[in-house]
Amino acid sequence: MLKPIFQSPKDQHYFFGYYDKSQLNYSSTKLLAMRVDFLNRMPDRNDRAVIGYFNLKEERQRFVEVAVTRTFNWQQGCMLQWLGPDYESKIIYNDLEEDRFVSVILDLNSGESKTQPMPVYTVAPDGKSALCIDHERHYFCRRSYSYDGLVNKKKDKNIVPGDGIWRLDLESGETKRVVALEDLMTNKTLSNMEGGVHYLEHLMLSPSGNRLCFLHRWQMRGGGIFDRLYTVDPNGKNLYLLNDSGRVGHFCWRNDNEILLYGAIANPINSLRRYKNLVRYLFKPFLPVYHMFVADNSFLSKALTGDSYILLTDKSRDKRRVAPELSLEDGHPSFLPGNREIFISDTYPDLDSGSIAKLLQYNLNTGEYRILAELNSIADYDNTALRCDLHPKCSFDGKYISIDTMDRGVRGTYVYEVF
Repeated sequence: MLKPIFQSPKDQHYFFGYYDKSQLNYSSTKLLAMRVDFLNRMPDRNDRAVIGYFNLKEERQRFVEVAVTRTFNWQQGCMLQWLGPDYESKIIYNDLEEDRFVSVILDLNSGESKTQPMPVYTVAPDGKSALCIDHERHYFCRRSYSYDGLVNKKKDKNIVPGDGIWRLDLESGETKRVVALEDLMTNKTLSNMEGGVHYLEHLMLSPSGNRLCFLHRWQMRGGGIFDRLYTVDPNGKNLYLLNDSGRVGHFCWRNDNEILLYGAIANPINSLRRYKNLVRYLFKPFLPVYHMFVADNSFLSKALTGDSYILLTDKSRDKRRVAPELSLEDGHPSFLPGNREIFISDTYPDLDSGSIAKLLQYNLNTGEYRILAELNSIADYDNTALRCDLHPKCSFDGKYISIDTMDRGVRGTYVYEVF
C-alpha cells in the first residue's frame, strides 16, 4: 500500500473534482484545490468556494488563495484546471457573473483575468478552445453534477429546443453550436426515447484534442437511464455512435483512437430496454424482477447485463472486454502518461468491508492488478449526492496520483508518488 506524500490540512474541507484532468501543474510543484467550510449538504447559490493551490515545494505547503467561485458541485467541482499549452501559469474555472454562468481564465503570475461567455466542460490541450453544455438546462437533469444560482424554469422540459454542445473560442470568446440534440434524437431513433428527459454530459477531448467523446442520456419514462456514447470532431463533423448498449459508465481516452469505458456491449438482456412497449406490456408481470436486474448498479445487475471494462476503437465496431478482474468494479479510469498499457481507477466504497474505497492500477498487457491504497469514506454519504469519489488524477509526467477523499472525516485531497 502506498502512503500519501501530501495531505491537505483538516482545518476545513479541500477538494478538486473530476478525474479527467491533472490537479498538479506541469512541473508538479503546485496542486490546485477548492476550499469550503461544509460537507453535509448540497452547495447552493449562497455558497462560495475559495480557489487556490498548495505550493508543494515549500516546507509549509501552504494554501495560496487566488479566486472565489459561486459555481461548484461535489462531483466535478467548478471544472478548475491548468490551462494549456504550458499548464504552468494559467488556470481556468467556472463561475457565476450577474445573470449568467461563465468561465474565467486567470494568470497566476500577473493576476490578470479574462471572463468567457460560457462555462467550460472540457478544454483543448492547446488552451485555445473548449467544449460546453447548457448548464442552466443541466440543473434540471443532473442536480449533483450541476450548479445552483440560475434556475431557468423554461428549460425544465423533457427536450429543450436548441440544446446541444458548443465550441467556445477562448481567444475571441465566440461560441458556436457544433452538436445539436435534435440530430441525436433522429439518429437511429429508439422507442424508449419517447417521453424521456434528454441531456448531454461527460464531454472529454482526446489527448491531441482532435476528437471529442460525450454521452447522450435520457431518463426513460418507465424509469432508468439509457446511455449512448458518441465521438465527433470538435467542429461537429464526423459524428459516430460508438456504443449503443444503453449502459455506459465512466470512460477515458487511451490514445487518439481508443477509449476505455466501464459499461456493456449490447446483449439480449440489456437490449430489452430499447423497446418501451416490449418491456411495458409483454413483460409487465415481471417488471419488478426486471428492474432489479438491469435498473441499478448492484453486482447482480452488472453481471447479468454484461458490465465490464471495454476497449473500443473510434469510428469502428471493434470492441473487446478487458480487465476481467475488475468486471464488477465501476470506477474512474485514466491511463498513465508515457505508459498507455497501465490505467489507474478506483472503486466505490464497499459497505460490506466498512465503507472502504480502493485506489488501483491495472496493466492491460500483463493483467497485473495492484491495489495502491484503501481509504475510508463517510458511510452516511455513500450512494448519495454528497459522496466523495476518489476520482484519481495523473500528473503530467505520470509520477503522481492525486485523489479526493473523506478518509479522515473531512473532505481532503491527497497526493501519492507511484513511480
